[in-house]
Amino acid sequence: MRWILPLWLCCLTIPAFAQGDPAVADLYVDPVGKPYFLLEDDRLVTGNPLGVNTYSFYDSSLGSPDYVDVTNPFQILVYYREYGTAVVLDRTLSELDRIDLFANPNIQQPGAIARSYDNGIWVFDNWDYRLLRLDDSGRIDQQTNNLRLQLGIAAPPSAIFVDRNAVILHFPDKNRLAVFTNYGQFQYWVDTPPAEQLSWYAPRLLGTSTSHGEGWLWSPPARKVRTLSRLPTAARTATRILAGPGGEYLAVQPGVPGLSSGMLEEKN
Repeated sequence: MRWILPLWLCCLTIPAFAQGDPAVADLYVDPVGKPYFLLEDDRLVTGNPLGVNTYSFYDSSLGSPDYVDVTNPFQILVYYREYGTAVVLDRTLSELDRIDLFANPNIQQPGAIARSYDNGIWVFDNWDYRLLRLDDSGRIDQQTNNLRLQLGIAAPPSAIFVDRNAVILHFPDKNRLAVFTNYGQFQYWVDTPPAEQLSWYAPRLLGTSTSHGEGWLWSPPARKVRTLSRLPTAARTATRILAGPGGEYLAVQPGVPGLSSGMLEEKN
């Protein structure tokens, strides 16, 4: 299994950070393995494949993004929840479009969002507890019933994770995942251990508790998580850690440029 690690990492193009650049606050990796970094000054950056410069995006009027989705590197979503605004970027991090969710008459209080597998957008409306899917024209083409009534939830989800065959809502107050089909039909609950950090790199959700050095992995359609052995030291100190396809991990360390990597091992 260890041969998978260098194959995954060889796809990565690391931007050349200048001396004195702010530290990395978060890490995202697209489906072909290209990393994107959110810096502490709120810039989203990624490497130029030619190695000449670094692509970057920043909007001083919006501040720090609450969510970045690089599932489609030709239509990257950068979401600012307070403003109900999603900025769409191309692969050079140049702006293509802006989506004002507050301007949509069918959405009262936009909460968590995520890119759907076919380039629409899933939005959770915190006002009436509905999960909505917007098509590429901004029209609602799918929606659930009121999930507070249907599922008995008391608070809206903090995040939405999307795989080709599943849409997952995370409810941190209950340490539970609600799994839906990609048509918005509820399927089942998944109970998870507590986690200080959740990291999604489809189709793997990694939960880590750095203070205890513990972690777990989950992928749909499983109904239970897989418990990991004690996390390696580099994983416990990471600002962000993502689980790769063969048990490996990729991480960014506080104040350290570049990426670290290693293996995650499951408990027997």
